[in-house]
Formats: sequence, C-alpha cells, structure tokens
Amino acid sequence: MTRPIGTDEGSEADRMHGITATSASGDATRRYLAAMRDRGPLSIDWANAPTRHKRYPGAERVVLPWATRDGTALGLVGELLRELLGLARVVWYHPMDDLGDPLGEPPVFLLGRPAPSGGGLYPIEAYVAAGERRVPGLPAALYHYDSVHHALERVREGDHTPALTGLVADAPDPDVTLVLSAVFWRSMFKYGDFGYRLICQETGVLIAQALAVAGRLRVAGRAHLRFSDEEVDRLVGLDGAREAAMAMLTFTLPRAHGSLVSREVPRTPGGGSTRRPAAREAAGESMPLPLPMPDGPAAALHRASTAGGGASSSSSTRLRPAPPPGIGPAIPVPEPAPGVCLAAGVPRRASPPAGYRPVPLRAGELGAILTAAGGGYPADLPGAGTGLAATVLCLLALRVHGLPRGAYWYDHDRRTLHEAAGQDPMPAVVAGRLLGNTRAALRGAAAVLVPVGDPLAGAGLFGDRWYRLQQAEAGLAAQRAALAAAALGLAARIHSDGANDTTDEALGIAGTPLRSLSFLAMGTPLTSGPLVARGIPAGSHEEVRPTTG
Repeated sequence: MTRPIGTDEGSEADRMHGITATSASGDATRRYLAAMRDRGPLSIDWANAPTRHKRYPGAERVVLPWATRDGTALGLVGELLRELLGLARVVWYHPMDDLGDPLGEPPVFLLGRPAPSGGGLYPIEAYVAAGERRVPGLPAALYHYDSVHHALERVREGDHTPALTGLVADAPDPDVTLVLSAVFWRSMFKYGDFGYRLICQETGVLIAQALAVAGRLRVAGRAHLRFSDEEVDRLVGLDGAREAAMAMLTFTLPRAHGSLVSREVPRTPGGGSTRRPAAREAAGESMPLPLPMPDGPAAALHRASTAGGGASSSSSTRLRPAPPPGIGPAIPVPEPAPGVCLAAGVPRRASPPAGYRPVPLRAGELGAILTAAGGGYPADLPGAGTGLAATVLCLLALRVHGLPRGAYWYDHDRRTLHEAAGQDPMPAVVAGRLLGNTRAALRGAAAVLVPVGDPLAGAGLFGDRWYRLQQAEAGLAAQRAALAAAALGLAARIHSDGANDTTDEALGIAGTPLRSLSFLAMGTPLTSGPLVARGIPAGSHEEVRPTTG
C-alpha cells in the first residue's frame, strides 16, 4: 500500500532506509545514489497514469492575454506563463522505435509545451502570487496557472507575496512571485524513484526558461531554491505528499516614467474590471487526485532535503567542482557567434526524435553554447551570479570545426577547454547502458554537453537539500545550452540515460567523487524526418470552455 510522505508511516519508512534525526548529512543522498545505480528495468502501470495537468474547476478565473502587444502588466504575466508551461505547439508525430525508425503505425497528434519534460509527463505546476496594485486586472490572491486554458484560477484570496518572499533571504519587493511545485506521481508512476531526479532537473530547466523569457520581456527575475518547504507548501495549500514546492521565482515588471508599463484595464459599464472574478471561494482541485509519492529512497531523500534549505544558511563559497588532475593544456574557446539570444531559442527549441545529420558544429556556435550554459544567473546559490555554482561542464566533441574529437573540461572563468582524455571517448560512452534513441542520436550529433558535479560536496552546508540544488542547476545549464543551440538553428535533446558510469570513465572522473549529471546531445536536425510541429497562432487568445447541454 502506498503511504504519503510526511506522516508517521513516512517516518517509519525513513527508519527503514536508515534516515533518522541523527543521520549524517548526505546519508539519504548516498542511499538514493546507490539505489539508482542498482535499479532494474522499468515496470510501468499505465492504468495508474495521472493526468498531465491540474485544474481547480470551481475556481474564479482570470483569462490571460496571449501576448504582450497590449502593453499591460497582465499581458507580461500571461506571456511569461505561456512560454513556461503553456500549450505552445501542436505536433504531428509518427511513432518510432528506439532506433528512430518509423513503426508504420498511424500518426499521433500531440500538444507540446515550450520546455522539455522527461517522457513528456510535465510534473511541474505553477502558482502565482500578485495583486491589483502591481498587476492591474489581477485582484490580490494566490492563483494556479491552468495551462490548458491559459488562465489563472484563484486558489486563495489575499496578497501572499509578502509571506512568500519573507521565506527567502534575498528577495526584493517583487511584483509577481511564482512557485514551481512538483506533482511527484506524474513522473514517478513511469520512472519510479528515478523520476525524482528528473523532477529536480526539470525544475532547473523551467528556471532557465523563465529567466530567458523574462529577459526578453524586460522583466527582472531571480530564482530561489533555499526556503522552508513546509512553510511554502502551507501557504500554497500543498500537502507535501502528492505535490510540494521545488522552487520560487520573483519578478519585477518594467517601469516607464516611474510607474508600471500597465495601462488601465478596460471597465464594464458598471465600473467593474472585465477580468475581475467574483468574490467567492475557489473550489477544490480536479479529481481524481494523483497518488502520493511512494515510499522508497526518493521519498526518504525528499524528506531529508526539506531541512537545510532555509534562508538562514549562508555562504559565499562557490561549490563548483575542480577538474581532476592530469587534464590537458588550455585551448581557448572560440568567440561566440554574435547576436545569440536565449529567448530567441524558445519558439524554435525541439527535441529531435530521430537524431541528427552528421554536420560539424562551427567554432562560433560552440562558443555561444558554452557561454550560455556556463554563465552566471540570478539565484540564491553561492556564487551563481558569476557562473555555475554547483556543477562544471564537460564536452564530448564529436564533430566540431577546429577541435579534435575527444572529451573536454570547460573553464568558464578563463574561457578555455582542457582535454580530459587522450583518446576517442565514444567507444567508452557507447559501451554503456544506452537506449536505442540515444545511440541513434550519437551517430549524427556534433557534440554532447555533460554537466558534472559531486553529489555530496555541499552536504555539509546544505544537508541532503544539496542534491536538489545541484540537479536543478544541471537542468538549468542543459536548457540554456539547448536554447542557445535552437537560436542558432540547431537542435538538442537531453538523454538522461547517457549520464552513467561509462560516460564518467570517458570524462576521466571514474573513481572520483564526481558524477555525470545530465547528457545533452546537440547537432543539425534532420530536415526530412516524420515530424511536423507548428506553433499555436498568436491570435488564439480566447478561452475555450466546455458547454453543457
């Protein structure tokens, strides 16, 4: 029987997995890593698959503008959410096997979102705290983003921004606060405990996406990963077992002439806002509810990670790992191709299902991708403002102009690459346990970006929360590289199975505390593959609601 985390039964599960109040920092992480190394094949119960989106059917709603062309603050919020979790494209997809070959089955019509998700399961939800004073047309409340209808559903009345931002150490006075939560079962029904790793990385993917889109909209954003889980869950109304907060983002909207860019919201003849919901309590969430996070090493790790994330822990020490001894001499990284904007990659980004054409990566393209992936970002991790704080980037160069085939370490501060091994790394990589589509991707890919880190390096400072922090940064780095590649007309896809022991051997880190964390293949997309994707037209801004009869 599945028991929810955070209960007496959950505490019993902690004891079964060796996690007690006196456990050393990182013990839950060690047990989780050991379980993931020894995990067997997937056993998927598709009958237990939850829905891929959440709703509050009886809630009062604010329909969001599709784009910001009207110049309102509400339009900025709507575009930011749409480019984060909205339904942004339709995909006409021909089913393929693991080698990327068509199965001859009827095509499938899919609704795609702007950012990638492990297995296309989309376990992350978004909650918005804002009010009329900062965002005209949005009465002060806590809202849930309904991605299907591009609308905000009022979960709870009142201005929740002060209470939420009071739980983080370095929040400004934001106009909008966004909470990213994880519906655990949405990923774990398929991937089991490994789904927790995917959820942590997807949190970072969405942080990267949000910051890129915010930059295009001239919205100042900051990511927060260190807070009291229990307090944030309580404020948002999450039980911590089925769904729990993973990150917060704070945004300050642009101002013109001393005030927000927002214009007056159109009023009805009676004087009310056309978007103002009636003042009644929001209904409960849609049914059936997802199952709680199942007991096991992932649940034990998540329980342990809820401590050590508070804003009170502080350090100015960046915990980015150092490369192992014996790496090669410095090779200057090429100057980045000019004019690469991460936000420009948002509408172009796609995860190719059938691999790449064997076309080399240009030197300037490599420079732009490495600069984007390894650069600083606004967050509450020590040293994140000047570069990656918890991870370092490695590169498998397969087809790169001017760079010999091999494995390299990237030094962002010095803008250099260092050879990690003196031989072709690919025989070791392909000898690992890889899925067929990963092998197909490697046959034509130009390069692979591999975030690397020590899963226990920060446990002394952050406890088991360090695992979440590091995995989120790995996802952020991979997504920023993917957006830079898309802006250059290239394609990229995360292959989580590629982060394994044999990849560690190829990078020269086997036998060290370092581990490969993610695996992003990049290259020139196939131009004639059986995949057709089209963006949803910008004019599709009217909400479609079911009728009853």
